[in-house]
Amino acid sequence: MKTKIKNLIMFIFLLMASVIVIGSIYYHKEYPKQDFDQLLFYISNGVEYTAPSVVNNVISSCIIPVVIMTIILVALTVKNTKRNTYLMLKIRKKKIKIQLYPVKIIANHRIKYTILVVIISIIIFIFNFKIDKYIINKIEPTYLYDEYYVNGENINITFPKQKRNLIMIVVESLENTVLSKANGGAWEYSIVPELEQIAMENTSFSNNEHIGGAYEVYGANFSAGGNVAITAGIPLKTIDILKDKNNYKGNGKFVGGAYTLGEILQKEGYNLEIMMGSDATFGGRQQYYVTNGNYKIFDVNYAIEHGKMTNEERVWWGFEDDKLYKWSKEEITNLANQGKPFNYIMLTADTHFVDGFLSPNAENKFETQYENVYAYSSKSISEFVEWVKKQDFYENTTIVIVGDHLGMQVEFYESRTNKEYERTIYNAIINPSIEATNNKNRVFTSMDLYPTILASIGVQIEGERIGLGTNLYSNVPTLAEELGFEYLNNEIKKNSKFYNEKIFGEDYYVMKNQDK
Repeated sequence: MKTKIKNLIMFIFLLMASVIVIGSIYYHKEYPKQDFDQLLFYISNGVEYTAPSVVNNVISSCIIPVVIMTIILVALTVKNTKRNTYLMLKIRKKKIKIQLYPVKIIANHRIKYTILVVIISIIIFIFNFKIDKYIINKIEPTYLYDEYYVNGENINITFPKQKRNLIMIVVESLENTVLSKANGGAWEYSIVPELEQIAMENTSFSNNEHIGGAYEVYGANFSAGGNVAITAGIPLKTIDILKDKNNYKGNGKFVGGAYTLGEILQKEGYNLEIMMGSDATFGGRQQYYVTNGNYKIFDVNYAIEHGKMTNEERVWWGFEDDKLYKWSKEEITNLANQGKPFNYIMLTADTHFVDGFLSPNAENKFETQYENVYAYSSKSISEFVEWVKKQDFYENTTIVIVGDHLGMQVEFYESRTNKEYERTIYNAIINPSIEATNNKNRVFTSMDLYPTILASIGVQIEGERIGLGTNLYSNVPTLAEELGFEYLNNEIKKNSKFYNEKIFGEDYYVMKNQDK
């Protein structure tokens, strides 16, 4: 009986080791540019609402390797078999018999073997999930925020007499790599011709002479982080998931010390609304937009509760982008009829990995599903923009199209690029109130879009900086230009007491409001 229990315990530990090793190898292969910070954030802020297709892809990719590895590891612990396997060697007419299986050294020390396998699996886990780098970054301090962070509450932010409407289309994983080579991308042919045309005919800030865009910084390389960078000028980093104050599912202001786009527009009397096809609580997005401007949240739950769809009609992350564009027209029309300026944000989802969601209305013009998904998204965005242009309110409305971060399905993009190609995030500003005079060969990040978006609707910003972002319409260099992108990104990775306590922490928000 004791032997059976011992064997069962060994089996469980070897199975766990297999899951750890295969899972970490899968993560490292599929998400080589993602950081442990991001994983911690989602664990503590709504990972349970991940699209089933993403979860199914992880399981289907890992289950067979886990089974095979477990069988091999367990088989090595077998002591006796009816038939042993030997290797016969003949050296100088002398025969040497080597037993290959069972492996005596392992079978006779099964406990030590199991412990060693578990230790090795943990080491592989640590390196593949970049936990070692995470710990180093937590230890090493930075004073970047102390020296360069600009609190928007402490500067003059002046709106024009006639306030402009702002429509933002934040497109999942929209990077310039998917553009044609002729216009700055990596594809031999154009799969997103409409987005290329929009960038060329309107304001688009670029890191080169063609269509280019923003560099991706640490803490803005996932959806929630990208949204915060674009609307608050800061990265989104975890502090301590064990502390309740950082689990923003309804317990305080998200990024308590930041002064965000939503807060500025709310103060100026704007109506604010955001629509997304997924569950807004995923990644803490609902808490962020509610506590930073009190946006009306239109997500899959809202759609079901208000009879737009049934729970059985859920697809992908909730509802597809076809519905997003259709219902956005209704919501925007309603906002425009209220006689107040408005900010309407759309978060698309169809271009999310793995391979995106292909609408039944999409054409299959290209070899891969993901190409067809991007092609349909480009067409849908263009048609939506054309609809906005035909509305009475368009003359006083600015449209911003921007990717939330670089695509995470790395192999899809990098299979088309060479070592010299720089992947950047797409941006285009339609009908701004100001002309860009220096929009080529810029070095900037998503954080710079925050003050730039404000400037695009005619807002004057004292010093041209908010958060860590710089107004790209101005002649003031961005922090990436002033300090160098690599230096800036490395400093962002490090631990900042200023960020932890005065920007991210809820304690600062409570203290700030008590002072009022």
